Amino acid sequence: MIKKTFNVPDMHCSNCSMKLESIEDELAGIKEINASYHKQQMTVEFDETKVGEEQIIAAAKKKGYVAIPV
Repeated sequence: MIKKTFNVPDMHCSNCSMKLESIEDELAGIKEINASYHKQQMTVEFDETKVGEEQIIAAAKKKGYVAIPV
């Protein structure tokens, strides 16, 4: 398991945070997502053998957000 932080500059409310946190249920290998619209960041803990950064970025994009690895 690794933990990675992504900047999400277009996140602006708690609903945005909830949308991003729902990626946890959609991608196998993600243990936990914590999104903060105050910080405009999300932290993802995931199993790198099951899911990669590109898949997480693509899932965020599908929900309408840009996720930039820090």
